[in-house]
Amino acid sequence: MKQWIKTIGTGKVGSRNLTYDEAVAAAHTIARGESTDAQTAAFLMAMRMKGEADEEMMGFIDVFRKYSLPYRSFSNSLNCAGPYDGRHYFPITIPVSLVIASVGFPQVLHGSESLPPKLGLSLKELLEGLGIQVELEAREWEKIFLSLNIGFIWTDLICPPFGRVRSVREQMGLRTFFNTVEKVINPIHSQNIIIGVNHKTAMNHLIQLLPKSGFDTAYIVQGIEGSEDLPIYKISLIRKVTAWGDESNSIDPATFGFRGDPLEKCTKEEQLRLLAQVIAGDDSAEVRNEREHVIFNAGLRLYWFDKVGSYEEGFQLARSLLQRKEAQKMLDKWRELSNKSEFRPRQAN
Repeated sequence: MKQWIKTIGTGKVGSRNLTYDEAVAAAHTIARGESTDAQTAAFLMAMRMKGEADEEMMGFIDVFRKYSLPYRSFSNSLNCAGPYDGRHYFPITIPVSLVIASVGFPQVLHGSESLPPKLGLSLKELLEGLGIQVELEAREWEKIFLSLNIGFIWTDLICPPFGRVRSVREQMGLRTFFNTVEKVINPIHSQNIIIGVNHKTAMNHLIQLLPKSGFDTAYIVQGIEGSEDLPIYKISLIRKVTAWGDESNSIDPATFGFRGDPLEKCTKEEQLRLLAQVIAGDDSAEVRNEREHVIFNAGLRLYWFDKVGSYEEGFQLARSLLQRKEAQKMLDKWRELSNKSEFRPRQAN
C-alpha cells in the first residue's frame, strides 16, 4: 500500500494520478484487508487532497463490485442512493419509492449507517424504525423484491470491504471518494438511477462515471441535504445523463401549482411520525407540506423514467395513489414479508 500512498501523496510536484490498473491494485489491497487502518486513512486523505481522477474512481468501483455478494440482475429498476451522512429532514424518498413501486416500477434503496460529518438519520435506520427487516440473505431479498417491486440493500452487508473500512471513515470524519463509490456500486445492475449531490464537483465526476457504471438513464440533483429529494419552495437544477451525453435543466415547482415551505429539521421520532402519517394517506393540513413534497417528487420520477406521458399526469397519479393508501399497503406487505425471513446473515468485519 505504501507505494500507492507515495504516488498520490508526495505533494504538488511529485504526486500524480493512479492509472486504472494501479487503482485496481490499490483497491484489491484495501478490499482484502491487506492495508492497515493507518494506511487506508493515509490513502483516502491523500486522494482527498489531490482530487480523485475518474480512472481512479472506476478502478475502485469495478473492484468493490467484484467483492459484493451475488444478486440477480433487475435492470429495469430505479436505484436510489441517499446521502452517505444521513438526513435531518423529512425523508421524502421513502414514501415516494413506496408510491412508485405500487404501480410496478421496481425501486431499490440502498445505503449504510450514516457517516460523518453530519451523522444524520440513514435510510436503514428509518426503515428499521418503520418495522422493516433489512438484514436479509440475498435469495430471500430477491424473493421479496420480485413480489413487491421494492427493497433496501445494506451496503456494508452486501459489500464486505465497506464494512471493513467503516471505522476508518468514521474516525476521519471527512468526505472521501468512497462515498461516491458506494453510491454507484449498483448491486442489482439497475439501468436507472437518481442520485443527490452536495457540490458541483461531485456532479461533474458522476457525469463521467455513471454511463461507465452501467446506468442508461441517470438524474443528478442537488436536492435537500445533498439527497435525491427536490424541494417545492424553489427552483432546482438537474442533470440528465445518458450514454449519449448529458443535459442540464431546471424545474420550477410553481409552474405546476406546487408551493410550500422549507422543511424543518426533525428528530428520528418526528421523522417516523411524519412518515407514518403521509404513507397512511393523511390529508390533514398538519402534514400538507410533507405530502406535497412527496407528490411532487413521485410525479417527477414517474415522468423522468417514462412511466407517464407528462409531469401533470405523474403528479395526478401520485396524489391518487397516496389517497388510495397504496403506499401504506406496500409498507404493510414489505414489513410482513421481511420479518418472515428465518435467515439473518451476519455483517462481515
